[in-house]
Amino acid sequence: MRLRELLASVKDIVRLPDHPAMEMEVKGLTTNSHATNVGDVFIGMPGTRVDGGEFWESAIGAGAIAAIISQQAAEKVPLTLDQGGEQEGGVPCVIVVSDMTKACAKLAAAFYGYPGHAMKLVGVTGTNGKTTTSHLVEHFLERAGKATALMGTLYTRWKGFSETAVYTTPFAVELQKQLAAAVNAGNEYGVMEVSSHALAQGRVLGCQFEVAVFSNLTQDHLDYHKDMEDYFSAKALLFSPEYLGGKAIINLDDPYGKRLVQALDKDKVWSYSVSDSSANLWLSDLSYEPNGVSGKMHTPMGDVSFRSPLIGQYNLENLLSAVGAALHLDIDLQLIAGAIADFPGVPGRMERVQVETVQDISVIVDYAHTPDSLENLLKASRPFIPGKMICVFGCGGDRDRTKRPKMGKIAAELADVAVVTSDNPRTEDPEKILQDILAGIPSSVNPIVIGDRATAIRTAILQAQPGDGILLAGKGHEDYQILGTEKIHFDDREHAREALLERGKG
Repeated sequence: MRLRELLASVKDIVRLPDHPAMEMEVKGLTTNSHATNVGDVFIGMPGTRVDGGEFWESAIGAGAIAAIISQQAAEKVPLTLDQGGEQEGGVPCVIVVSDMTKACAKLAAAFYGYPGHAMKLVGVTGTNGKTTTSHLVEHFLERAGKATALMGTLYTRWKGFSETAVYTTPFAVELQKQLAAAVNAGNEYGVMEVSSHALAQGRVLGCQFEVAVFSNLTQDHLDYHKDMEDYFSAKALLFSPEYLGGKAIINLDDPYGKRLVQALDKDKVWSYSVSDSSANLWLSDLSYEPNGVSGKMHTPMGDVSFRSPLIGQYNLENLLSAVGAALHLDIDLQLIAGAIADFPGVPGRMERVQVETVQDISVIVDYAHTPDSLENLLKASRPFIPGKMICVFGCGGDRDRTKRPKMGKIAAELADVAVVTSDNPRTEDPEKILQDILAGIPSSVNPIVIGDRATAIRTAILQAQPGDGILLAGKGHEDYQILGTEKIHFDDREHAREALLERGKG
């Protein structure tokens, strides 16, 4: 594709230079001036601290045929940009656009041939439940023999390929590259976790979703969004005509879900609820057991009995949303019901840690890192722990501080023992984060405070009595801890196993 043809997909160009590079073949796209290859087009994305467009000279020097930059970065460009000239020794080809976010997404989609239109995409958004829901949809599709790509918090994967994820939803260039690779690998379906950041930043522009799922909205990411309304508005973008071409699957048990249902065309919505029979998908005759839940599921395609190994009401909500998505994609209801029973679960989501020695306590690792998700975890686990429930948790640094005392209060009220420790303190003082959490714990409660997370996990497991349950909340699948600006290896599951083995030796 020639540069002129690529730029035709962008409407936000301020000025287009008459330059020989316009007829050159584009070999690739990059947003990193240090990773530019010969023949690339460099897209200088504005960041929180610096505008990447300011590094256009470095990209051109590395062989980029052109640089696309913002108006702000252009003000610092020391050349007359609309002059012509040869690439070597002449004026570089620098193109200014008014909206870098939209331009980047549109350029990426066009360059990779609009792969987001070539697959039937399922987009899953919400504060909690995105990962479990997307894994369930993938599971149903694969059981139906459908080649499916999964993109989310844990990894990007499809048959023959798996890569650890850096972001829940990648930035536009990387996202479109992944989608194109998935299409080329023969995947007919794609299941994608869509974050509020991605929607607000236009990363998924150029994608058309056959199904869009809304799980819930609770406090999170208020370090980025100015308030809950701003957060909700970002999530709601997925259900706009720009993205959604098929059916919306929305949680009627969530107040923001109810708002979304009321705002959309009823013909485009299937609502779901654990118990509200006015929803399109709902449940009845529920029976809770130590190893799961069973009952009857009511759907637009009929009723069916089911048994799920997942526990907790929030997982029933995740299950309903995934079933709704699969049904809209014409997957047989009876096949779905059979697939529910053998769902393997998701790493770091209500994941049990077990060792080969005799184990007289239960240890569960979960990603719960918001007030709502921590409350759900504690309430869902209580029926399955005969002894004391011990919750080990912390809060991340450089993130929303207001949720820290709320999480402290929830742990103090719902757990028998609260162990307050570090999560990912990042560049914040870990002690200050602990104090923020403790501010929400009533004076009548005496939590255990251990700043070192490994020591906190070991202490909780070694001091537990037979029948007790230890919940390790906050990090889930993560195998690292961020201390300052350094990322070190740290896996709650590994430390739990070591402590369990130590406990087993007596």
